[in-house]
Amino acid sequence: MKTNTLAKSEALDTKIQAGKFLTSLIESDIAKERLELKKNDKIELTATNNTPYIFVIVAGVAGIFSNTNVAIDFAGEGDLLDYNVYSSQLFGKALTDEVTVWRFAQSDVFNKIAESSEIQLQHYHMLQTIQRRLEKKQIQATLDTKNMVAAFIHTLATRYNPKADDQGMIELPRYFSRKMIANYAGVSLSTLTAHLQQLMEEGRVIFNARVLLIGEENEA
Repeated sequence: MKTNTLAKSEALDTKIQAGKFLTSLIESDIAKERLELKKNDKIELTATNNTPYIFVIVAGVAGIFSNTNVAIDFAGEGDLLDYNVYSSQLFGKALTDEVTVWRFAQSDVFNKIAESSEIQLQHYHMLQTIQRRLEKKQIQATLDTKNMVAAFIHTLATRYNPKADDQGMIELPRYFSRKMIANYAGVSLSTLTAHLQQLMEEGRVIFNARVLLIGEENEA
């Protein structure tokens, strides 16, 4: 129990420090550009001269995709898109109707980090947040396909819609289409549908053509 409490405390501290890092960036004197994106607009992580950018998501949700259009991760309000973390082979794409971001030159951000040990600590916690999220996905990917699908959906549902209804069900936001979930899970759409049907028969999900709800107990 103490170990679990300590882990939760550390996770909360990391979240707080990561939030402070984003605030430090936005309130700093670093040159930045505010971008207003529409659904499916592409977010280039580098300039045409290969100068890397760092983005802060202010509103909306974006997906991170490989150059073969495979969904790797997602970023929402209060998240960072960092070229170093995601590599030059990836790009972002707006999933919600509107996405607002601040764009910084990576070199400017790194210079600001170097000026302050406090900002260095905040940046470390932000990178830890991203790393833990990617590691969690890797662990979930080792489950059998049905439970992997359930774990992925539960993680996304609780991350972007943390409120469960009175039946303990959480609705996955509708910008996560069935096709998008299949892409993220690395399965075909027909395979995803078959596993969702099995999960529904087990009482773990409820879904129809537009809505997908998952039970709180599906965390992995």
